[in-house]
Amino acid sequence: MAHVHELMGCFALSRSKSRALEKLVAVIPQYHQWLAEHGESTTIPHHVELSVVEEVDARGSAGSAGGPDPLRDCDRVPATNHDIERCLKLLKYTRDDLNQVITKLPKAAFRFNPTGEPRSVRNTLRHIADVDVWYLSRINADPPIDEPKRRNLLRWLKYTRSLVEETLPNLTTEQLSQVFYRRKWSDATWPWTATKVVHRLVTHERQHTGYLKRILDLPDSPLK
Repeated sequence: MAHVHELMGCFALSRSKSRALEKLVAVIPQYHQWLAEHGESTTIPHHVELSVVEEVDARGSAGSAGGPDPLRDCDRVPATNHDIERCLKLLKYTRDDLNQVITKLPKAAFRFNPTGEPRSVRNTLRHIADVDVWYLSRINADPPIDEPKRRNLLRWLKYTRSLVEETLPNLTTEQLSQVFYRRKWSDATWPWTATKVVHRLVTHERQHTGYLKRILDLPDSPLK
């Protein structure tokens, strides 16, 4: 998994380091195009040169649920108000993208889980919603949860995002600056910071929205 820290939510996944970096060269202009599509004034680069400033080696797949998630040096910097504001702005874009995918989906589409793929549409949406709260819990910022809202998937998706929107602007100085090792809802205790959380929130929804777009475009999709 390759990230551009200065571009929150800009990433590439591949089976090898070299291929991930190759993909990132194409992804960076696409990221700027994405910002432009959501009304931001930005310059789309026509030529990209990469410089790897940090490489972290970890066993397992960094792009999979429960995979290794070590702390990079750039994530150790305390989160600022600007970081929080930027995250929340980008999360509006990612949620708009997600809603465009799932709005007016037939019921059959929610059960769709193509052969060889890890998640159904319904499971993916549940995962996105659950992980919003899970990320908050990584820095000891998870609020009390209204459990009955879990019964309705779309309501739960909207509710957990509202918790993120309410919680992030009110993080304490400790939550914004310290490294946490939370065991709650986790089998592994990878280090987490608020900076890491805000970046992962954006990356995570972009990653899974892309997954939904891809599987719903497969030949056996119920939308075909």
